[in-house]
Amino acid sequence: MVGAGLASAWGLGACGRTRYVDVLAPPSSLRPAILGLFERKTGIQVRPSAWVSPTDAFAKVLSSGARTDLVVGIVDLFTPLVQEAVSRGLVLALDQSKLPKAQELSEAFRADMCFVDGRLYMMPLYWGYTSVLYNRAAISPSDPLINSWGLLFDDRFKGRVALRDDAHESIAAAALYLGHRQPLTMDRAEVNSVKAFLISKKSSFRALWSNFAEAIQLMATGEVSAIYGQPVLAQELANQGIGVEKNLPKEGLLMFVQGALIPQGALHPGYANEWLQFLLSDDVGTKLTQEAAVLSPLESVRRQFEPASRTASFGYEALSAGTPLIRLGRPQLLDAWIEAWAEFKAA
Repeated sequence: MVGAGLASAWGLGACGRTRYVDVLAPPSSLRPAILGLFERKTGIQVRPSAWVSPTDAFAKVLSSGARTDLVVGIVDLFTPLVQEAVSRGLVLALDQSKLPKAQELSEAFRADMCFVDGRLYMMPLYWGYTSVLYNRAAISPSDPLINSWGLLFDDRFKGRVALRDDAHESIAAAALYLGHRQPLTMDRAEVNSVKAFLISKKSSFRALWSNFAEAIQLMATGEVSAIYGQPVLAQELANQGIGVEKNLPKEGLLMFVQGALIPQGALHPGYANEWLQFLLSDDVGTKLTQEAAVLSPLESVRRQFEPASRTASFGYEALSAGTPLIRLGRPQLLDAWIEAWAEFKAA
């Protein structure tokens, strides 16, 4: 029989079986070092499931097709559907006693705890935002557009910038630059005006990137001087010695919050709660910030990085800079956005 000490060292249960928790989530928080630390601490192995998109993840929950223990996705997309999922018995309540209380979160994220009849079903896990990342050697920090989405659209940078190949995010960024303060509520005529603007600027874009590896390559080789991106991307470039800075567009930051819930079909809901508790701890939140610019919703973690220089704060400065924070939820006319993006790409 395997001894208790050896079983613990190898993450084995009493019967010699590996304990595991299946997680369907973006790769941001699934860093090998973090997974290894959790396994050493708890004896539980995290098994990442194939990630497609937030809408795909929640569709699996609503169709009872989530064969996983924990699902992570954008809170603003998930929240309107949680009530339905609870009424249909498709999600389980979280163990609130082992998770942070609302007052322990930064104020911007307290409303992201999703309760139904007094029970907690979704918890904010981490957050981030998108802005413009620029190469300090190619674009001066004193440029008049340095804190504007205009870095991606000004003719002076034609052929030296890259957008993301994503209707949701890129149309929202262009809309903010054009003065639409609440882009998600645009009517069809407004969506079409943004489409026309993007088509007029299409020759300015060196590339439309679709994955982080591609975005990093574009910036690391100097092929582009500015790119639509996130703090996690800026951190990876900084780790490679690339002098990249992230701006805070005066028109508004596109902010996302990732939340976690447990599907009804979870085989190991207790392990899922342990994984959440682990990620929502001060030391792990700090480690994720330092290594990957994955930002914690905990106020205690934020205080460790602010006040600080913009580079040293990893992105937390967005909460106190006074820049409008625009949550990346579902556009009211999502079909019109998808259609507009397809026409822009085909132009």
